[in-house]
Amino acid sequence: MAKTAADVLVETIHDWGVDIIFGLPGDGINGIMESLRTRQDNIHFIQVRHEEAAAFMACAYAKFTGKLSVCLATSEALVDPLEPTLPQDETERL
Repeated sequence: MAKTAADVLVETIHDWGVDIIFGLPGDGINGIMESLRTRQDNIHFIQVRHEEAAAFMACAYAKFTGKLSVCLATSEALVDPLEPTLPQDETERL
């Protein structure tokens, strides 16, 4: 089967050392979710109930582990729920 853009994205994130992704599935990221499902032995997906929770969890994970962290949100959510964590992440260079 041919590689998709989602496959390349997930492989690249894994190559950067990411092993956990926090997020909320949705129609806009079904391809990424399928790519994560096929690589669930390498990258774990932690499902949340709100996009803002994913952003805060990724921020906390990065602070406490010193690792690169990722939050994933669908396109319908836009960026508004993720916005509260951005100023803090920028000042702390996360």
